[in-house]
Amino acid sequence: MKQFLVNCWPVLLLAVLLASCGKEVSNNDDISQYYIKCKIGSTDKTFNFSPAAVKQDLGGGVMNYSIFGKASNDPADLESMDFTIQLAIPIARGTYKETDPTSDYFLMGTYNPNTTISDNIFVNQGDEHNPFEITFTEISSTTLSGTFKGKLYLNNTSAKPDSAVISNGQFKVKIQ
Repeated sequence: MKQFLVNCWPVLLLAVLLASCGKEVSNNDDISQYYIKCKIGSTDKTFNFSPAAVKQDLGGGVMNYSIFGKASNDPADLESMDFTIQLAIPIARGTYKETDPTSDYFLMGTYNPNTTISDNIFVNQGDEHNPFEITFTEISSTTLSGTFKGKLYLNNTSAKPDSAVISNGQFKVKIQ
């Protein structure tokens, strides 16, 4: 299962971006309460334009939760953060790490620093010393919140890929 999911991350990312484009925000929602923020290296980042989560039933008992947000509402600015977890078990409060040896779930994180070149997007690659991880602190039928951190690497094949260390990550998003 993990090998299949590792190879399909670009398709998942595209699906998340397309899903976010078609959603309308209700006037009854106070969207200012939803956010994704973190520190990338030594720089504070906030992804509070359209932060959201999409929940999908993939069949066979597998659920997918994709959490995403953009840095600005400028269509030309592609800077964004997203992470996805696919679970063969019920989602629960707690910490999920990309290096977990079980096959109960698969975790993926990406940071797009504002590029259309896939080799220049940062993705998790199973760093043993600083794995990408998500901790869910609130799970409801309408909201997900928690923390995240870890090391992401450029999605290229160079021998020494550049990396981005994510720390102090926090999120609160509405499930669409």
